[in-house]
Amino acid sequence: MSGPTAPDLARRTAGMRSSKLRDLIAVTTSGPVLSLAGGLPPPEAMPLEALAAAADRLFARGDPALLQYSTTEGDPVLREVVAADLRDRLGLPDPAGRLIVTTGSQQALDLVGKVLLDPGDAAVVESPTYVGALRALAAYEPRFVGIPVDESGMDTDHLAGLLARGLRPKLCYTVPNFANPSGTTLAGERRGHLAELAARYGFLVVEDDPYGQLRFAGADVPPVARYGEQVLYLGSFSKLVAPGLRVGYAAAPPWLVRPLAVAKQATDLNSSSLAQRLVAEALAVPGWFEDHLAGLRALYRSRAAALVGAIGERLGGRMSAPMPDGGMFTWAELAGGGAGALEVAKAAMRRGVAVVPGDEFSVTDAFPHALRLSFSMLPPEHLVEAVQRLAEALDELSAR
Repeated sequence: MSGPTAPDLARRTAGMRSSKLRDLIAVTTSGPVLSLAGGLPPPEAMPLEALAAAADRLFARGDPALLQYSTTEGDPVLREVVAADLRDRLGLPDPAGRLIVTTGSQQALDLVGKVLLDPGDAAVVESPTYVGALRALAAYEPRFVGIPVDESGMDTDHLAGLLARGLRPKLCYTVPNFANPSGTTLAGERRGHLAELAARYGFLVVEDDPYGQLRFAGADVPPVARYGEQVLYLGSFSKLVAPGLRVGYAAAPPWLVRPLAVAKQATDLNSSSLAQRLVAEALAVPGWFEDHLAGLRALYRSRAAALVGAIGERLGGRMSAPMPDGGMFTWAELAGGGAGALEVAKAAMRRGVAVVPGDEFSVTDAFPHALRLSFSMLPPEHLVEAVQRLAEALDELSAR
């Protein structure tokens, strides 16, 4: 007698794409892997001593609220710390009333999709764009519309043309500072233009800014949220303090605050009380966060220079990669006529180097000759070695 038949999966799962990285995992390597794939803070960027001291102070006070449920909108102490920062950076008169603390900014992406998108709604994204945003929003079955990215970020004139011809998106997702994956920064005039388009055509700009405080070259550019009201600003302490704490936040337009809070109640009730207080306690030490950020900027500046410099010296003519002004990524373009990015990624993995093919960051597989490279995890000498192995992989493919 046969067993019971499993129920059908929800229709929305049909739009959930599997990752091409699965193909790479099966490739045999010849030794330890040098990863240019993940955009993670390295162990030496983790403020272990500062967080340990903060935890000691918190538990010494004996406050049971550390281990209790908190409000859905977030711990009041952390929200006030974040609000004080956003009053200056975003120019909001009452940011505390607009804040929701989330379990990483990834949760905020899921929540905004949940409350805003119906199946078939248009969702504008940069092309290329952050793969985590595509995965989070895809569950709500939107119609993605990709907007080209150049050295000044998303081409807002291209978007304006689509809007003039009848496109009516619910939202436009952008990573304006040192974007994942392209490493580009959205120019100031384009930020103002995007906010103006959002106001004119009635869509929400989702401004995802996990890297903005990791600028190591050039001048800061005001956030899109400074230019208009139709902006949901997402921040995170994952890249600035520690990703494992999973502390992010959303500063929402007034009309969106309650829907997001109700959706979060149904998801997890509230984010970790202990993690929120731990971040707030560390940030309360005068001067600590500023010094910590300065150290991170110096660290990533030297690593970006090492990676981009090695590509220019060893792979000039076969691969190009611009020097970003901050963040953790550069977008490498393979010379035309050669092997595709997935083939290069497999050959590189056989030599113990992990890279991410560009198609992972597109809804249409539009980047078959691009690679996202992260310089965050490896010291300069290992970045140079990784490029040398990439060169050997390209040599092998050329010889074929």
